[in-house]
Amino acid sequence: MSSKESLGSVTAAEYLSSQLNLEREARELMPWDPKKCSYTMGPTRQQIYACMDCYQRTKELAGLCYSCSIQCHAEHNLVELFTKRNFTCDCGTTRIKYPCRLRNKVDDDIPASDNIYNENYRGKFCHCNRDYNPTEETGNMLQCILGDTCGEDWFHDYCIMGLPKFDPPKREGQGENMLDKLGEPGLDAETTISEIKQEQEQEEEEEEEEESAIDGFPRFDDFDTFICWKCVSRHKSFFDKIKDDDKIVSDSLQRIEAPTIEERNIKLKDQEGGFLNVMKKRKIEYEYSLFLRPNHEEYFTKLFDESKDDSTIINFLKEFSFLMKDDRIYEPPPDEDDETSSIYDLGSRAINNLPREQAIAGVQAYEDIKHKLKDYLKPFAEGGKIVSEDDITSFFKALTDKNKK
Repeated sequence: MSSKESLGSVTAAEYLSSQLNLEREARELMPWDPKKCSYTMGPTRQQIYACMDCYQRTKELAGLCYSCSIQCHAEHNLVELFTKRNFTCDCGTTRIKYPCRLRNKVDDDIPASDNIYNENYRGKFCHCNRDYNPTEETGNMLQCILGDTCGEDWFHDYCIMGLPKFDPPKREGQGENMLDKLGEPGLDAETTISEIKQEQEQEEEEEEEEESAIDGFPRFDDFDTFICWKCVSRHKSFFDKIKDDDKIVSDSLQRIEAPTIEERNIKLKDQEGGFLNVMKKRKIEYEYSLFLRPNHEEYFTKLFDESKDDSTIINFLKEFSFLMKDDRIYEPPPDEDDETSSIYDLGSRAINNLPREQAIAGVQAYEDIKHKLKDYLKPFAEGGKIVSEDDITSFFKALTDKNKK
């Protein structure tokens, strides 16, 4: 029976290898020690998470720090908002009405009055106000660095241009079930996994090189960050002064309106001029976004020093001084656990902190399960047989039933 015929099943070697990979990925995604709530630090630029379960319960927009997302809301439905400036954690406050285990607060702390919330805290992003689904998203998304109007929102590249949803063609191999590429049972699993990994890496490199982009959108290698048209429009007097400064600005991009049916038909017929040229012929002044060069901080600082008589420039850069020197992102202390340790090793290490009697009992239980599972999987590994999810479930069920007797 081929692996294609046994989806959801893997060899023992593959199963153990996948667990180590999952542990390694978890350390990369969450490398910090989640023991301190950032509430006591006050307004800070930090990673923020929105709890959809708490929002459904309270109908209040709220944000959580990295540590609280793990220690207090791990079993909830969370949405990662990435970094937000000047934000104070809401966990354990009267706003979220949920206890903070790290500060031992039920829900009685006063929430920060200067937190700014937008639709991100409902799990929605961009001008199109859609839920973000990383498994289905086909476009690129950029976060506005200024954010005073949009709330540091994330925007689709096609929405930045004012186009309808852009769906690039699926690349060869994209969306395939990688289990279909596994060899017959009995083959060297390590070699098979290595080959698949190399193939995936090669496909990712090709996708980066041939990344689908919208005609007229700036090349991602040419700019460092972006300011959305909403924030530009609010401070248009300032941005009109600097939008043509090629030391600061890589590109300025006008936002066109969604096309009418007639214009979309013209797009299909006009192979030479292109849709953007059709829109430009309308001669309408649109809102625009800006794309800043990698060294924009240096030149914003120079502009500030040389513009003492221009109150528009001086006042703007004083208000948004992070454009001259980017503010630091708070990160909790790093997790000091040995990166080479497995979950089993870390669990064993934690047992050492228990009272002697409990520690001995815990170690004995760990060792008992470890040896029994190893003996159970040995015939599968030696014979290159398939280990199904039902096999693993049956093992632990039998172990549980035995312990109940």
